[in-house]
Amino acid sequence: MTTTGSGTNQVAEMAGIGTDVPGESLGHMTQERTIKLLLDRSKRAKRTVPIRRDFLQTGKTPNTQPGVMRSLVANKQERALDLYLLMAAVTGAGDYSATDWSSTWARTVGIFEEKSGASAVSRAWKALRELNVISTARGTGRRTAVTKLLEDGSGRLYHPPVANEAYFQLPFEYWEENLHTTLSLPGKAVYLISLAQRKPKFPLAQAKIGEWYGLAERTVANGIKDLIHHEVLARAGSQVYETLAVPSGRASRPLYSLKDPFGHRGLTVPAPRDSSEEESSKG
Repeated sequence: MTTTGSGTNQVAEMAGIGTDVPGESLGHMTQERTIKLLLDRSKRAKRTVPIRRDFLQTGKTPNTQPGVMRSLVANKQERALDLYLLMAAVTGAGDYSATDWSSTWARTVGIFEEKSGASAVSRAWKALRELNVISTARGTGRRTAVTKLLEDGSGRLYHPPVANEAYFQLPFEYWEENLHTTLSLPGKAVYLISLAQRKPKFPLAQAKIGEWYGLAERTVANGIKDLIHHEVLARAGSQVYETLAVPSGRASRPLYSLKDPFGHRGLTVPAPRDSSEEESSKG
């Protein structure tokens, strides 16, 4: 056993826990490896993360409102969204919390400098606390305990969604195929919205998506373009629908589908109906 170093290190070594070596630089674990170990720790057998549609859109037709994601996109808080999605994956049981160093979370968003990483993670947690989707507390060894709350921003304690609730499954391939680093913020937002449709084929009418989820039409258009460019989303024909917005009362719109391995999981149970499945008479 090494006799130099702090008492904390000595205790950790006696317990068989790895420690930093004083005066030596061991480098940093990579972003990819950090995320993999966190996902492995979650022990999610289905390798998906259940997220209620409330994160995107709260309420029921006709009284729906944009959810928490709208604020993250509008304020360009991409790191906060990235950390939320990974935290949601990691906190899969027990009290739905994770206790880790800021440097661990910082690596997951590609920041390896300790001070700037801690600052960036702290700002992200603050944004998510203000949206009432997480709580934080001081953990052991200068770590932070992050606890997941309900996705609707109510601040209520989290519990897993049940069969009659509207939710979608975010696949681990989102991280394993590097979508978290290659997609833009609009691309990530539209990807989550696409997963929430829970259909093999679905429309993404820019004006309607913008209205239902609180996103600018340009954001939706850029998100669709980004997903197609990275081969996550594909055109899947068109759909004729009835609307009073055109003289004939009938119009056509494109349909899209998610490509493997980024598609929907658990499509055997239809998602509860919401405003994104209805065509307004206003077009």
